[in-house]
Amino acid sequence: MSGEVTARRLLIAAACLLGSMFVPYVQATIGPLMLLPMTGEFGWTRTEFAFATTFLFVSGSITVLVFGKIADRFGPRVILVAGAVAGGATMLLLSKQDAHLWRLYLAYALLGACGSSGLGYTKIIGSLFSRHRGKALAIFGAESTIALATLPLLTNALIERVGWRQTYVVYGIIMWVVTPILWFVVRGPGISTPTAPPASAAAAAVPASMMEGLTPAEIRRDGKFWIVVLTAVLGSGLSAGLLAHMIPAITDKGFTPGVAASVMSTSMFVGLVGTLVVGFAMDHFRTARVLSVFGLTAALGYALLAVSSAAFGGLPLLITALSLQRIAMSAMQPGTTYVQTRFVGIRSFGEAFGMQVLVTGIAMGVAPPLFGIVFERTGSYDPMYWVLCAAAVAGAALYFALGPYRFAIKPPKAA
Repeated sequence: MSGEVTARRLLIAAACLLGSMFVPYVQATIGPLMLLPMTGEFGWTRTEFAFATTFLFVSGSITVLVFGKIADRFGPRVILVAGAVAGGATMLLLSKQDAHLWRLYLAYALLGACGSSGLGYTKIIGSLFSRHRGKALAIFGAESTIALATLPLLTNALIERVGWRQTYVVYGIIMWVVTPILWFVVRGPGISTPTAPPASAAAAAVPASMMEGLTPAEIRRDGKFWIVVLTAVLGSGLSAGLLAHMIPAITDKGFTPGVAASVMSTSMFVGLVGTLVVGFAMDHFRTARVLSVFGLTAALGYALLAVSSAAFGGLPLLITALSLQRIAMSAMQPGTTYVQTRFVGIRSFGEAFGMQVLVTGIAMGVAPPLFGIVFERTGSYDPMYWVLCAAAVAGAALYFALGPYRFAIKPPKAA
C-alpha cells in the first residue's frame, strides 16, 4: 500500500465519512419522505413544498463560495463544525413548523447554508491522497451512496413511529453528537490550519498535493473547468428534481409509499457499484472520457423509468430503471470532483468547488419546482424523464471535449 495511506489519514477520512452522512446529505435525502406527510397536514401543493428544495440548493450555492474561501484560507475544519452545529439547530426549528410556508423556506435556506459546509470534506479527502485520490473519492462517494440508501429507510421508520416532527429532532441531536468528533479528530496542516502557512518549514509539512493548482482568477478563465461544471449541471444538477419528487413519483406509478421508500433505498445501495467502479477506473484510465459511459447509463435509466409502472414491468423494471440511474449518478458525482482536482488542482479547490456548486445548485434549485409544475399541468412526471434522458446524453458527449489532465498523478511519498 502506498506510503500516503497512513493510520492518521484513515482516521481523519473516517471522521469525514461520519460527518458528511449527517450534515450535507441528510437535508436533501429526507425531503422526499417529508413531502407527503407535511403537504397532507398543512394543505400545501407539491410545487409549494418543492420550492423549499429550491431555497435549500440556492442558499447552499451562494454560501458555498464563502465557505470555499474560508476553507482555503483557514482550513476546512472550522466550516465543518459550524455546519454541524447550525444544522442541528435548524432541524429543531423544523420540528416546530406550522402552516406558514415562509418558515419552511427559511428553514430550508438555513439547511442549504449548513450543507454547503460539506465542501470541506471533499477538500480534505482530495488533499490527503494523490496517487490513490480516485479510490479515496470513490470510497467517500460510496459513503454518500450508503447514506442516501439508509436514510430513507431510517426516516420512513421514524415517521411511522414518532411522526415527522420528532424525526427532525432526532436528526438535530445526531448532528450535535457528531460535532465534537469533527473538532478533535479532523485536524492537521491544511485542515485545522491555513493551507499555505507563511513559514517555509511549516509549508513543508503540508502535503504537496495541497500546494498545486490554479489561482482563483485562472480557474474562472479556464474553459475546461467550465466544461466540467456544465457536465455536473446536466447530470446531478437536473437529477435533483427527480430526487425531490422520488416518493410521489413512484407512488404515482401504482406503488405504496412503503414500497417506494424500499425501492429508493434498494436503488441507492445498488449505486455503490458505480461509485466503486469509477474510483478504480479514474485512477487506471486517467481520462475524463470514462465518465461518458455513466452518462449513457443514466440516460437508459431515465428512459426505462418513463415507461415503467405497476401495470407495465412492475417492481423489476422500476428497480432496474432507478438502479441504472443511481449507478450513474453515484459514479459521476465523485468522478466529476476527481476530474476537477486534476484540471484545477487542490490549492484553490475550495473556491473552485464553490463556483461549481453555485452553478449546479441553481439547476438543483430550479429542477424540483419544475417537476412540480410539469406534474400539475400534465398529471405526470413523464415529460421530465425524457428531459433528463436528453441532458444525460449531452453530458456524456461533453467529456470528449476534455484533453489530458493538467495535474497528473504523482509517485507516492511517505506521509
